[in-house]
Amino acid sequence: MTEIEIYGQWHTPLPGGTAAHLAVAAQGEQYAVLYNDTGDWDALAFAYDEEAARRAAGLIGHIIAMPEHARIGGDGVLSGAGTEHPGVEWVTPDEVLEDPNAAVRIAGHSMRRLHVVPSVDGDVLGLLDPDTEPNDLAEFVSVAAADAFIAVIDALIRNPAYSVDAGDQS
Repeated sequence: MTEIEIYGQWHTPLPGGTAAHLAVAAQGEQYAVLYNDTGDWDALAFAYDEEAARRAAGLIGHIIAMPEHARIGGDGVLSGAGTEHPGVEWVTPDEVLEDPNAAVRIAGHSMRRLHVVPSVDGDVLGLLDPDTEPNDLAEFVSVAAADAFIAVIDALIRNPAYSVDAGDQS
């Protein structure tokens, strides 16, 4: 059996007290976003290649650590379907900024973004890094998988264990 390489791993309580675990990992030439809330790991999405998996892990780690962010979208991946901005997107600054204006603190200089989006036909559910080319990182296996990813990212953002303090940034 090929060794599993973990690019990023996080855990947090979900509303209702369930413990959720999220990981981005590789086994051989397969790259996946994995989820566990019942004791068994399930693949939520499959990354396109090693670079995409590493970028996804880096973005997740960065976004959940930033003390401020903007979240665009509704509760799930199908939120806003058929609009110019479907799905759910998280936006954070590239670094912690000291400014009285929240918009400047979040988007004043450079940003990092992570977007869970449905395709026009709803059959493909993607994880995107809108600021890079190519921007496709992974494809979710189902609407339920994309919604589980959204729920755990939202919970991780709320978890103070992952937040950096503005004084700790270098």
